Amino acid sequence: MGVFKSTRLFYNVSAHADTVANNLMTSMRYEGYEVNGVKMPSGDWDISIKKGALFKAVLGLQTALKIVISPTAPHVYVKAGVGIFGQQVIPTVLTICIWWPFVIPQIWGVIKQSKLDKIVMEKVQDEFNCVSGRTVLSKIID
Repeated sequence: MGVFKSTRLFYNVSAHADTVANNLMTSMRYEGYEVNGVKMPSGDWDISIKKGALFKAVLGLQTALKIVISPTAPHVYVKAGVGIFGQQVIPTVLTICIWWPFVIPQIWGVIKQSKLDKIVMEKVQDEFNCVSGRTVLSKIID
């Protein structure tokens, strides 16, 4: 993803990563976003968020804001960036190789304008605060 991402480190909350991921997906669905999320065997959460015309279709693939929640005991990394909505491996590889150098900057501009990445990071912060019962310290990485 290069420079087209936001990353934040949340301190001492890895035990709450699953709860926060599920709460984030529920909250975004409630606000009208289409959400697709899966827990990977590594323990990371891969979440795609899109809404209506906010994201574009490239060669038939829907782009989305991709959120990766990575518990790395005792901390959690949360990364937000441009990605493909859902799990479409072969078309994704072809699209990334051919079209994405031209499309990603435009899509990331739309995400930044809508402040969706910031909204998601604030929701994650609020969820960690709520489930841990304290104010969780965090640090912006990117």
